Amino acid sequence: GPEHAWLHEQGRVEYVAITDAEALAAFQLCCETEGIIPALEPAHALAHVMKIAPALPADHIVCMNLCGRGDKDIFTAARALGVDMDGMPQPAASQ
Repeated sequence: GPEHAWLHEQGRVEYVAITDAEALAAFQLCCETEGIIPALEPAHALAHVMKIAPALPADHIVCMNLCGRGDKDIFTAARALGVDMDGMPQPAASQ
């Protein structure tokens, strides 16, 4: 939207592309290491953090907003990862 365009023009934000494979790898890492099921949207942000963090100086702090409910995306992620979840109860639709 216009606010994002303005922030970009001001040099306050940078937008990058992340592949589905990169986002799914970040999704899996967050599940496995933190026990948190992220929504797919912040999994894209986490994938970018994973790309840039190794090149940052050790004294830098990275802050990322991990928002959303990953439980609503678990079946989508499972399908993309080739995990069979047939027979598992589907989550209720969001109100």
